[in-house]
Amino acid sequence: MRRHLLAALALLLGAPAAAAAPPAAAEPELDSVAKTLADPARQQAMARAAGAMAQVLLDLPLAPIIGPLAEAAGEDPRKVDRDATLRKMAPGAADAPRQIERHLPRAMGAMAGMSGAIAALLPQLREAAERMRDALPAERP
Repeated sequence: MRRHLLAALALLLGAPAAAAAPPAAAEPELDSVAKTLADPARQQAMARAAGAMAQVLLDLPLAPIIGPLAEAAGEDPRKVDRDATLRKMAPGAADAPRQIERHLPRAMGAMAGMSGAIAALLPQLREAAERMRDALPAERP
């Protein structure tokens, strides 16, 4: 789950702009992403928002999802608890929002560091890609 959350955060915080940017503009875009991810105020705001979102998800009714899955598995969908929620089905999950709020700022800081490292490596990665392109045999029609 952590991996998916981090990927979603990267997308929300500007990675699409960096990915869509031409190669020469990629370094400034990555620098911007790194600064955004490293901003303590942004980290806290994202942590609170993600924690609140997790709270809401814990209480969403699951019967509309579980019923069809049960039926597809050959089980009687009428036996599905109509009041099922993630909080009821997995009581340990109730701690997830607090854990997200606690750990997300550190994860965002780590992502900021990775963005900076990638920006620093881009020239070498481009050079390696060019060498690989030159080393591969040409395609024949």
